[in-house]
Amino acid sequence: MIDTCVIFAGGDPVRPETIDRSIIEKAYVICADKGFALAESLGLKADIVLGDFDSLNYTPTGDKVLCFPPEKDDTDLMLAVNKALEMGAENIVIYGACGGRIDHMIGNIACLALIAEKGAKGTIIGDNDIISLYMPCEFSVAYKEGFSLSLFAYSREVSGLTISGAKYSVDNCTLTDSVTLGVSNEIIPPEAKISFSEGRLLVIQSRL
Repeated sequence: MIDTCVIFAGGDPVRPETIDRSIIEKAYVICADKGFALAESLGLKADIVLGDFDSLNYTPTGDKVLCFPPEKDDTDLMLAVNKALEMGAENIVIYGACGGRIDHMIGNIACLALIAEKGAKGTIIGDNDIISLYMPCEFSVAYKEGFSLSLFAYSREVSGLTISGAKYSVDNCTLTDSVTLGVSNEIIPPEAKISFSEGRLLVIQSRL
């Protein structure tokens, strides 16, 4: 069983200042395909490297490498997420999963949905975006200077939505998957508090 797993994926690389080394030092590190190159560029070692390595363009060597065929049902990131969940990770932090192809980005968000369904916490962190997905609960989002806060229904609807500590607050609101009501809110320091009773909620902080 592990508490925290950090995954490096093959999307847009992140700047050194974006990563939290204090978390990585205590975490189990998985590199998915081209994420291996990202970790190496940041001077970080992987506990496991996996994927079909079509994006990396070469196959790493060693007993920590897990190779998969290109014809597979899961993306390389989903393979890494499943590995982290299999090991009992309760907190999964993903770097290198923003930008690039829109279909890959949507697939990466689906990985967050799986993490949430399994009862763990998942976060995608990029230079300009922080993305997480929640099942019904109460949680807080810390203020980050220069970033907006947007909420989206990742189900037909999110009901019982309450937001406080933000410029636009609501009480017992219903958010559906066909509205833009939750876009570009602002957190009032130190944090926004959010709760909801039904559905799946996608939370995105984006650099302004």
